[in-house]
Amino acid sequence: MPLEMLSLLLRADATTVETISMGLPVAQRAALAAFCYNRRHLRSLAFRLALHCDDRSLVRAAGTVGIVLYEQSRDPAVQEDEQPRHKPKGISLARMA
Repeated sequence: MPLEMLSLLLRADATTVETISMGLPVAQRAALAAFCYNRRHLRSLAFRLALHCDDRSLVRAAGTVGIVLYEQSRDPAVQEDEQPRHKPKGISLARMA
């Protein structure tokens, strides 16, 4: 998958992720979901991609992790846990006295 496509998916809202992912072959979509799931900072994207995969394709792409990914992608409680809880602090420039 081209890096530009991954970058676009990371910045996209749920509707755009659905549109882009539905244009991918199911095996590629499942493999991308598995790739993202294995990286903590990409896990919310993994769940959005996995919503458009069946359980068999996720199992083929990720083995038993595919089952977990399938179930977690359909669990609203897990979705809420993956949302950022805080905003990172901005950088401030200290003043020299």
